[in-house]
Amino acid sequence: MRDAVASDRRAGADGVNPCFLGDLAMTTDHRLPRRSVLLGPPVASLLAGACQQSPSNAEGGGAWSPRLSENIGSLDDATLRWMAQLGLKWVVLQGTDSVDRDGKGHWSEQDVAAVQEQCAGYGLKLHSLMLPLSWLMNSMLARPDRDQDIEHIRTSLAAAGARGVTVIEWRWSPDFRWGDEVGYYDKPGRGGATYKAFDFNRVRDAPPFEEIGSISREELWERMIYFTNGVMDAAEAAGVKMSLHPKDPPVKAMRGVSRILTSTEEIEAFLDAVPSPSNGFTFCQGTVTEMGVDVIDAIRRIGGRGRIHHVHFRAVRGSVPLYEETFIDEGDVDMLDAMRAYKDVGYDLAIVSDHSPGIPGDLPGRKIGRSFSHGYIRGLVQAVNA
Repeated sequence: MRDAVASDRRAGADGVNPCFLGDLAMTTDHRLPRRSVLLGPPVASLLAGACQQSPSNAEGGGAWSPRLSENIGSLDDATLRWMAQLGLKWVVLQGTDSVDRDGKGHWSEQDVAAVQEQCAGYGLKLHSLMLPLSWLMNSMLARPDRDQDIEHIRTSLAAAGARGVTVIEWRWSPDFRWGDEVGYYDKPGRGGATYKAFDFNRVRDAPPFEEIGSISREELWERMIYFTNGVMDAAEAAGVKMSLHPKDPPVKAMRGVSRILTSTEEIEAFLDAVPSPSNGFTFCQGTVTEMGVDVIDAIRRIGGRGRIHHVHFRAVRGSVPLYEETFIDEGDVDMLDAMRAYKDVGYDLAIVSDHSPGIPGDLPGRKIGRSFSHGYIRGLVQAVNA
């Protein structure tokens, strides 16, 4: 996610044709994790087939067809062109600070329509919008203006729903950071790539952030329930699905702030506390892997309740307190089993690649690594439909 929000804000370059993936797959060392069932030539064949077949052939004809999409941080031409070149049809916009064009504090139907028009220029449709974190800070910190912000968000949900937006993403993270100040660091990966890694020992004894202070688990939970109950009926009326990202990294507390939604049990407790069908989760496979749980079981359990509203299909090796974000084909989870589980529970919303390792000479937004991920994802969709 941070790749999309941070990197895609920089000036874009021309997109890349995904059909280089077939040749790449035929020439790259495909040493996959122990549990993987896709080895060498089969992976190459799937990736090459993904380029040779049109998206309608790959996802149509009555086959299971989730909305293959991508998180993006801006609507620049290079990014939208790149998505169209990959054969994606749906936009997951996370960089939404400028959607409210005149600074009124909420979205209007006209604001959302302007985003849809930009997407349509490249044959794309708007699938989801992320609530700006600034709209949630008063609620997360229990400040006096939180009720006014909740009313603005209710107005925004109505506008998004009126324009046919399917999903509204949100985060409950007053300490939303992705650098060394929260334990992340870069490490070398295969072929000279750069992986993002996490080591809790780097920040175990770090002091609270001055602007946030200390927040207990009980305080964060109560504030989250207050906010959710304040907006969920508006989401239902608008016909939109709310999708909350679990806490990443999923440690219980860091720098004085408790971190909730760091286990699948707590995720399900939240779904029980707010049982609306509009209340659901972003199933970030990376974050759930970091929890050290059975990811396939979690997909089937939460997805079986119909409460997975968004999927980040990415790979991680290890779990808290120490892990690294890898290429999609070398993490701890069998990705074919994962894709099959989404199909089995009837998940039909968006699947995005999310994080990708850094590659020397990459395009803004790590488009080369994410293009590789999308070839792999499309191949897996074809495989479970075969």
